[in-house]
Amino acid sequence: MLSGTLGTVFSASWLSSLLKALSALSGAEAEPLDEPAVLRLVELARSGDRAARQRLYRHHVDRVFRTVRGLLRSDAEAEDVTQDAMLIALTSLKRYSPRSGTPFAAWLTAIAVNTARRRFRRRRPEITATGELPDVPAAETDPGDDIDSAKQRAALLRAVAELEPREREIVSLRYGAELTAAEIAAQFRMKPANVRKILERARNRLGERVDAIMKSTGVSA
Repeated sequence: MLSGTLGTVFSASWLSSLLKALSALSGAEAEPLDEPAVLRLVELARSGDRAARQRLYRHHVDRVFRTVRGLLRSDAEAEDVTQDAMLIALTSLKRYSPRSGTPFAAWLTAIAVNTARRRFRRRRPEITATGELPDVPAAETDPGDDIDSAKQRAALLRAVAELEPREREIVSLRYGAELTAAEIAAQFRMKPANVRKILERARNRLGERVDAIMKSTGVSA
């Protein structure tokens, strides 16, 4: 359980770890790949290599889910958008053009954010239920810790949903997609310093909101 006040200890690493904990589509993080290896897979997939296409999917699907989860209302909706975005990306690889300083993940998560935006604009009233993700095998933990973590994640998602749309997207790209400030700045056509300022302001706001939400539910932060 966290100690102290979330408004004062709400760090970038804590936010990132909570968003990572949301990612359970495949049960575990994919093996790390450096950018040259990713680009080799892209070239193979372009030429029709199904194994390369599947590996690209496995390597990026959790990152895409983390990116869009904070932009949508439920796990189920985020899973749908993740699958849509991955399908769009993997069938559009011929249009991808590598650029210096811009990783494949930045191109992919831009597609994911745009897919989430379209879903947000045409969101149907009946999509209200919160979906459940598959159970993920884990090491033995204290059940109380699991409950606390679940409450913290729920509070975080509620707080993220209250951010302004641009702030929400920037936070999701930084801590969900793990893009750098420079990579995010390129997508939004702004200076990296401005992205960092937005992130700092959003972290402070999220910390205060999560703290308030946790206290309102009777959980000490």
